[in-house]
Amino acid sequence: MRVLIITSKAVSLTNVARDIAYVAQKLGHVPRLTRIMPLTIEVSRIADAVIFVYPASPLFCTSYFVKFREYRVNAGIPCVFYTTLEGRLTTYLVKTWMRRDLEFVANSNYTAHWLREAGLQVLGVVHHGIVREQVEVAEKMVQVARKNLEKVHGDKVIFGALAFWHKRKGLDYLAKAIKVLSEKRKDFVVHLVTNSQTLKYIGSIEGLYVDTVFGTRSREEILAFLGALDWLIIPSLAEGFCLPLLEANAMGTPAIHCLYQPLTETSDVDANITFPYEEVVLEDLGEGFDYEMHRYDPKVLAKAMEEAIEVRLHDEKGYRQRCERVRKVLDRFDAEKLYPQLLRYLGA
Repeated sequence: MRVLIITSKAVSLTNVARDIAYVAQKLGHVPRLTRIMPLTIEVSRIADAVIFVYPASPLFCTSYFVKFREYRVNAGIPCVFYTTLEGRLTTYLVKTWMRRDLEFVANSNYTAHWLREAGLQVLGVVHHGIVREQVEVAEKMVQVARKNLEKVHGDKVIFGALAFWHKRKGLDYLAKAIKVLSEKRKDFVVHLVTNSQTLKYIGSIEGLYVDTVFGTRSREEILAFLGALDWLIIPSLAEGFCLPLLEANAMGTPAIHCLYQPLTETSDVDANITFPYEEVVLEDLGEGFDYEMHRYDPKVLAKAMEEAIEVRLHDEKGYRQRCERVRKVLDRFDAEKLYPQLLRYLGA
C-alpha cells in the first residue's frame, strides 16, 4: 500500500511522521513523507491511503481538516488524522461538518478526552512510539556525547531540557527554579536545547547553559544527548503527549516532571522524580483552544532538582536502578508495536 504521510514543520511531529513511515516500510508498505497536500483529484494517483500528523487546532489546521474530508469523500481515499491537543477547543471554531465528517486518532488518552468534549469523533488512541533501532544507534554515541558535555560543564551534575520558546513549555518557570537552586549550590548545570528566541526572554542565568540548536540536530544526536544527561527536566505547564520524556527514559535517563496527565500516561512516576502543581487554569493564547496550564511553584521544581542531585551524587545504586526502570518504557512504547494500529485504521 502506498501511504502518504502529511505533516508540519514542527520538530516533534516531523519525528513522529518519520517513525510512522519507518514502521510502514518495515511492514511492506511504500510511505511518502511530505508537507505539501496534493490536489484532491491527484491524491489517488500517488497514494492508496493518507495519514495526517497535525495538531487538532480548528484555527490553524482547518485547511487540513478540509483536505481530510475531501480525500475521503471526493476521492474515496482511506484517511487517518493522527493528532495531539493540550486543552479545551474553542467551541465556536468547531463547526458542525467537523463533528460530522472528521475522525481522529489521539496520541494520548488526554488528547482523546478533549476531542470528545468538543463533540469530535475519536477512532481510538495510539500513543507515540520509539524506534528501537534509533535508540540502539544513539546508545553507541552516548559516551562521546557525555565527554562533550563534560568538556563544557566539568564534573557537575548535568540536567538537560529540550523545548522551544512557548508559554506552555514553562521555560520561565525553569529559569526561576535554577535561580533559586543556584543560590544554594554550584554543583549543577542545566543544558537547555532551545531556539534563539529563548535568549530574548531569559537572558543569562547562573547555572543555565542555553544551546540554540533546536531543530538542527539529527534524531540520533538528540537521543544521544538525552542519554548522556544525568537527568532530563520537563518544565512544561501543558502537554498533549511529551515525546522528550519518552525518548529520555528510553535512553535510560530519568526525568523530573510535574505530575499531571498525559505525562503520567508514559512516566514511571516512582523511577522518575515528580512534583505537584498548585492550580489548573485554562488559558487562551490565541491558537484555537484554551491550554490546560498546570501552574506550579518554581521553588518546588528547584527542590525536585536538589533531590535529583543528591541521588546522583550520593546514591549510585539507587540512581542506576532508576535508570534501568525507566529504560523499560521502550518495551511499552515500541513504535513497531504501536504504529501498525494506524495502518489498521486505514484497512491495511
